Order: sequence, then structure tokens, then C-alpha cells
Amino acid sequence: MTFHLDLQIGALAWATVLSLALLALALLSSLRSPERRILLISVAFGAFFVKNLVLTVFLFASLPEGLLLYSALFDTAILASFYFALFRRRSS
Repeated sequence: MTFHLDLQIGALAWATVLSLALLALALLSSLRSPERRILLISVAFGAFFVKNLVLTVFLFASLPEGLLLYSALFDTAILASFYFALFRRRSS
């Protein structure tokens, strides 16, 4: 059981640090570029960072009812942000 908890903590820590680093890179890129798409990508990386931070906090506390449902809905919103930033055509 301890190994399972250590693996979860390690995976969440890695995902949190990675999403923070990608958020910083995307924000720096959005300052240099006039493209709004990069800002949407920054929002998505920021949302992943916040989600992973919240999951890390709740890993040490008891999980509230429905947290996994809210997490899945949050992931869907993040993926939609990536879709609109990367694959939607620009209106001329």
C-alpha cells in the first residue's frame, strides 16, 4: 500500500512540476507573440497545473465525493482549450 501511495505522490509531483514549467514557457511565448492561440495554450497548461495541485492536496486529505467526476470534466475543458488553440481555423 505504501508503494502505491508513493507512486501516486511521485506521479502527481512530476505532472505538477511539468505543467508549471510548460505554463511558464507558454506565458513567455505569449508575451513575445501576438497569436491568441498561445494564450489559450497557456490557459490549458495553467488549468493542468491547478488541477494537479488540487489533486495533490486531496491526496493527503480525504477525497471529497465526486472529485473524480469534477477532475474528468476539468480535463474535458482543458482538452477543448487545446482543440480551439491548435485545430480551429482562424476566421479571416
